Amino acid sequence: MATVNDTTILIFGASGDLTSRKLIPALFRLSQQQYLSEKCPIIGVARRPKSHDEFRTEMKETVRARVGAEKFDDAAWEIFAKQLFYQQLDISNSAEYTGLNKSTSEIEASLGGSEHSTRVVYMATTPDLFAPAVEGLHEAGMIPPREEDSRLRVVVEKPFGRDLKSAQELTVQLARRLQESQIYRIDHYLGKETVQNILLFRFGNAIFEPLLNRNHVDHIQITVAESQGMEGARGGYYDTSGAMRDVLQNHVLQLLCLIAMDPPSLFQAREIRDEKMKVLQALRPGNSGPIGNWAIRGQYSAGLVDRQPALAYREEQRVSPTSNRETYVAMRVALDNWRWAGVPFYLRTGKRLPKQLTEVAIQFKNPPLNLFSTVECDGDLCDLVETRPNQLILRIQPQEAISLRFSTKRPGMNYQVQPVSMDFAYDEHFDAQLPEAYERLLLDVMRGDSTLFTRSDELEAAWRFVTPILEAWEGSSSAPEFYPAGTWGPAAADRLISDSKALWRAPR
Repeated sequence: MATVNDTTILIFGASGDLTSRKLIPALFRLSQQQYLSEKCPIIGVARRPKSHDEFRTEMKETVRARVGAEKFDDAAWEIFAKQLFYQQLDISNSAEYTGLNKSTSEIEASLGGSEHSTRVVYMATTPDLFAPAVEGLHEAGMIPPREEDSRLRVVVEKPFGRDLKSAQELTVQLARRLQESQIYRIDHYLGKETVQNILLFRFGNAIFEPLLNRNHVDHIQITVAESQGMEGARGGYYDTSGAMRDVLQNHVLQLLCLIAMDPPSLFQAREIRDEKMKVLQALRPGNSGPIGNWAIRGQYSAGLVDRQPALAYREEQRVSPTSNRETYVAMRVALDNWRWAGVPFYLRTGKRLPKQLTEVAIQFKNPPLNLFSTVECDGDLCDLVETRPNQLILRIQPQEAISLRFSTKRPGMNYQVQPVSMDFAYDEHFDAQLPEAYERLLLDVMRGDSTLFTRSDELEAAWRFVTPILEAWEGSSSAPEFYPAGTWGPAAADRLISDSKALWRAPR
């Protein structure tokens, strides 16, 4: 990847947590790695009055606290700080955008940039400001003509709507002024190194890809587990969102697309996103009958997480004491296509689970004849057990790794089976630090690479699948099934997977 030249980055909502915690640290790292030209201005845009120097000082203190004073490179920051600027703006007032356009041009000229430089507008704001901001850009002449549309790229953060209807409305609002190629819907999960490695692992190796189909795979589990609850007074937002909107509709379904998609004809944005779209079009309920037969919701009650007492969800700050909002979702889904017909996919995500982790677990079918067995003991109780299924585990976070479990002969005079693992850990094999998700995604936006961003038809297909579930849950007066904090979810989720004689993984 070459250094990105002549790109201006405007961060709308620069006084928010996302800017100081993720965006500025990511851009600073890109500058340190020489991916970001010194001619690229970074302009924070927000309502509060603030000077350039005040903005630089605030960002420096935040980044220093994030990386630690002993690791913070003051000399590199002084170089980077020359690219940091601030512009006061009421994002909802289109009349103020003319001043933004003028000041942006002046800043670009002061750094020696071209008058035809590319501009990236990052919407680190609430979704209700997306449309007014784009309208303001239009009124100020900051949206280039169609033949030069690549000179403006607009990045929007989730949530992209609350259901299918609102997602479609947001798409229509943005499309009034922007081309689809100018809109980058960011999902930070797709920026993680190990998520991207799913594609290379599958399509860059001849060993595993021929096995990933209905002939060899018994089932696939995708887990996005969080041990935290409603820290930082997040309960107000979460009580209107829940696990389905916050994680499953976006992060989990994107992981499903990557592990289930067919090989693209070219490793380029359009071809990859076309294959992901085919997966979402093939997505079906995993069981027939009512939604409760294949989609389970839960809510955590009081318990212990990491041996520390944890409040029940209804006791959290800014959460209704009678809330029925789901903090856990488990689903059995299927893909109605040639490759995956008959293979169940088990998806789950939740708050206050025992560990913070994300993984994809592929369980293969047993051999047609179980010729071997072994004796396993639990204390004084011993039993004869058959060969365990082979598993391929892709750990996304933390301790990013790939593990293959298979059977071998236990040493001795008898043919007894012993399950063993071959493990690859990123931190043991590579000296380099894995890049943060936002580093990769911001660089891709500047380079005009939309591979890791969600297209409008993908977004609508995902909402089309989950919206009926949300409507059924929110139209019901019954409460979710409770599970104690620090456990792996409600009993109904165990019953969901045990129907196919499988078990949820309990990751170590």
